[in-house]
Amino acid sequence: MQHPFNNNNNKSFGQTWSDTFGTSPPAADVVHKQSLWEGPGIQRDQTTVESGLVTCDHQASFRAAAAPHSGDWLYALPISSCGLRMDDESVRVAVGLRLGCNVCVPHACVCGTQVDACGTHAFVCKRAPGRIARHMALNDVVARTFVSAGVPVTKEPIGLARQDGKRPDGLTLIPWQRGKPLTWDVTVAHTLADSYVSTAARSRPFQETTESPAFFSSAF
Repeated sequence: MQHPFNNNNNKSFGQTWSDTFGTSPPAADVVHKQSLWEGPGIQRDQTTVESGLVTCDHQASFRAAAAPHSGDWLYALPISSCGLRMDDESVRVAVGLRLGCNVCVPHACVCGTQVDACGTHAFVCKRAPGRIARHMALNDVVARTFVSAGVPVTKEPIGLARQDGKRPDGLTLIPWQRGKPLTWDVTVAHTLADSYVSTAARSRPFQETTESPAFFSSAF
């Protein structure tokens, strides 16, 4: 296959593109893919922006926003019947948090903590009214996923707890692996939380014994 830049009319553009990004143009068999043309420029701009971030909060927010699938919610169709439609205030806060913008006026939280303009304290405050509601909504999503696959489950099973008295968020009512049922625990991780490193990556919060069910954690 002849490369399109073999044409004299396109050689000038190809040379300019190569000089700008320091790499050769895409091969002839993939030259039609727009992402290959945009990739070097996007990577350069990302590096430029990231190098100008001086605070840990801004660096963490930027890297989280650039992580794979972190922006998939932007492609969700706003279907009210499926619970996918966000009101204007929710969109304002979600986009503001993603871009690292100020979303509220600095104030004192009911827990006594001083909240800055970024408003991220609401995600970790134990007295925040939406904290439990968000956790229950995510747990419902996991439970409905099992049910839609034909696996009966129960949420927050009684009588199944670890030594500190905490119990998993759900349990399958049929054997899942090696004759044992499956339990799950939903963890909502906040990128900017001070305790993120030590608490968000819980992989084995429940002790495993020969009688214990299989376990997996789901972090959001």
